[in-house]
Amino acid sequence: MKKQSLAIAFFAILLSGCTWLTPNYQRPALDIPEEWTAKQDHNNGNTTALQDWWDLYHDSVLHKLIMEVLDNNGDLNLVAARLQQVQAQYNYSYSDRLPLLSVTGIGSRSQLNGANSSLLSKKPGNLAFIGGVLSYELDLWGKQETANQAAKATVMAAVYNQDAIKLSVTATTAQLYFTILALDTNISITREAIRAREESYKIVKKQYDYEAVSGLVLHQSEAELEATRAQLPDLLEQKDKAESSLSVLLGRSPLEIVENEIIREASIDRLIPPPARPNVLPSTLLERRPDIAAAEESLIAANYNIGVARAAYFPTISLSSLLGVSNVDIQNLYNGTLHTWQLGASLSGPIFDFGRTSAGVELATAKNNELMVSYKNAVRSAFKEVKDAISKQEYSQKKEQTLINEEKTLKEALRLANLRYEAGYSGYIEVLDAERNLYNVQLALVTAKLNKLNASVELYKAIGGGWSRNLYDAPKA
Repeated sequence: MKKQSLAIAFFAILLSGCTWLTPNYQRPALDIPEEWTAKQDHNNGNTTALQDWWDLYHDSVLHKLIMEVLDNNGDLNLVAARLQQVQAQYNYSYSDRLPLLSVTGIGSRSQLNGANSSLLSKKPGNLAFIGGVLSYELDLWGKQETANQAAKATVMAAVYNQDAIKLSVTATTAQLYFTILALDTNISITREAIRAREESYKIVKKQYDYEAVSGLVLHQSEAELEATRAQLPDLLEQKDKAESSLSVLLGRSPLEIVENEIIREASIDRLIPPPARPNVLPSTLLERRPDIAAAEESLIAANYNIGVARAAYFPTISLSSLLGVSNVDIQNLYNGTLHTWQLGASLSGPIFDFGRTSAGVELATAKNNELMVSYKNAVRSAFKEVKDAISKQEYSQKKEQTLINEEKTLKEALRLANLRYEAGYSGYIEVLDAERNLYNVQLALVTAKLNKLNASVELYKAIGGGWSRNLYDAPKA
């Protein structure tokens, strides 16, 4: 009984394998801050980005667009197909560690020419065999277990990469939607400016007809009108391109791209970005960004692949067994059934490979070094993106407030310029300058509001958009 237990334990060890040829993995050390303290204390919003961060903008159209892009986006469908591929590769790697049971059979019918022999029959005879073959490669060096762990890490990298693409696509969708709303507002402002300049030109034209103003004033008014009109086609073109880009991102059909418009209900003035920046940003960014998690899992897989390459230095030991039944039926000689079995083992290993194995190890090590650099670069980029998004959000808010104040001042300046012109204290050029300045500031204010919205989206994207790697378990075979 004791011998049987030892045999079972030994077989379990052989089945499980080990990974002692793989270098011990340690996350690359980087000098990162423990926490970032916000410079302003008035931003007391939520300290944790929600999973569905787009709902914090309280826009039903944006929510519908995000749901549509998650269902139909081509990039997401492509990365989902790739995930299925690596999952299948992992399942294959896992199954390759287990014994293989197969069935084999053979049957034949033959006849011997025994014309000159009285011992052999002239009738044909039958030969048949059927049996099962069990084969198994002993994983003494942990090659297959190491390959399985590398495949598992590759699957996890694909899972995290899918979430990184999802985060990027949803962020781009929100920013394109905000851009369309901003262009709508710019088009509305421009059309209103054109209408106002047309009214002014009509008045100046009447004054010119009565010789109340000179031809210079008339031409100045006309030039300002045409200059404002020239802004409209560019804005309309930008809007059409933004809508087409969003339609493609949503995965819509060519017919829908050409014929359907992007429905919107709100204006950019009604959208208020949520307080996305927490008071303290802990440096758990390594655990929050799916792209960083994907880079680390790829690094882990490369580390295991070094062990797989090293295992080529050692021989491969395979076991096989055969159990079957054969039937021989030769007339007048023998008629019966045979039971047969066979056990065997094979060993193969390198003696002189002229550097093939060492080159494989060097290749795996070089790939590991490459992915280590990629991981560090991903971490650096992540902290840069968070820092830049915080700065953009802060300064866009300040610029927006400055432009709001400037808009109020210029509206008053335009009112006074009209009064001075009507009273004859100044020329019409002052009115034109005041109108032009107000128009430019109004467009700049829309841009500032768009930048503020985009900054909030970029910050959600930079901190992982509510994504958390502990939402996922290791893949199962």
